[in-house]
Amino acid sequence: MTSGHAGYPVPFLWMMTAIIGIAWGGSQLLSKVAISTGHDPAGVTLVETVIAVLITSVACALRGRRLPLSRKAVLFYIACGLLGAALPGTLNYTTLQYLPVGVVSILIAGVPMMTMLLGWSMGRERLTALRCIGLFLGIGAVAMIALPDTAIPGVGQAVWVLLGLTTALCYAVENIVIDVAAPPQTDALTLMMGMSCAAVMLLLPLVWARDGWVDLSPMGAAEQAILGVSIIHLICYTSFVWLVKAAGPVFAAQVGYVVTISAVFWGMAILGERHSSLVWLAFGMMLVGMALVQPRRDAVP
Repeated sequence: MTSGHAGYPVPFLWMMTAIIGIAWGGSQLLSKVAISTGHDPAGVTLVETVIAVLITSVACALRGRRLPLSRKAVLFYIACGLLGAALPGTLNYTTLQYLPVGVVSILIAGVPMMTMLLGWSMGRERLTALRCIGLFLGIGAVAMIALPDTAIPGVGQAVWVLLGLTTALCYAVENIVIDVAAPPQTDALTLMMGMSCAAVMLLLPLVWARDGWVDLSPMGAAEQAILGVSIIHLICYTSFVWLVKAAGPVFAAQVGYVVTISAVFWGMAILGERHSSLVWLAFGMMLVGMALVQPRRDAVP
């Protein structure tokens, strides 16, 4: 059976991609609820990262894992804490205040293409014809999903679209950083703890300056959503870091496509949304596109 970057069977890698993407797609709906009552985006992101620090610290302690604190490791935590949590989290919540969940998911689905181009520019990924076709099929499918229900905002909303694309770029750069600079002999849980600690340190001054502290005591729908999103993000993000190390950054970036597809289906299941035949055609295009984007062969041990 064909294996990916770290020797895992490719069907297993696809299964994990689907699970992570489906859960993450559902979290976007919760994120919309979390920000609906006026909570500060940076404050909500801080709550998420604090919860991640607490849970990962306990989990690592129970497993006897220690956090590497070499200079290189600390720089890695800071880079990923900024690019994978503090900055994109704040931007994502800000964008969700002004754009529909579907549009935000479409913008985040640009991560694979950005990751491919970054990896190719660094000589770490092969820009083959099939992989390009697969990526563009995915992008086309995402565009088709948007057409039946949502018009891309006009010029007055362009700044929020730009923020959404910046969020995607942050994740794409982080994918490369994880692949290139992840400390050796550390698992995804340990790396998540280090990145979360760094994100907390980065967010505290921003939240303090904005007076964006989030009070969870009302425990209304928004506060419950914040807690739910925090747990889902922790599980999905830790799994995603593992997937980057197991299959390479471009393959892992396909999670973005699954997130977009699953967000549509979550909307159908929870909000009663119904879609045209174009959406189902887009779903088939997505499956074909994902099949064409395989883990890189040159990195197989």
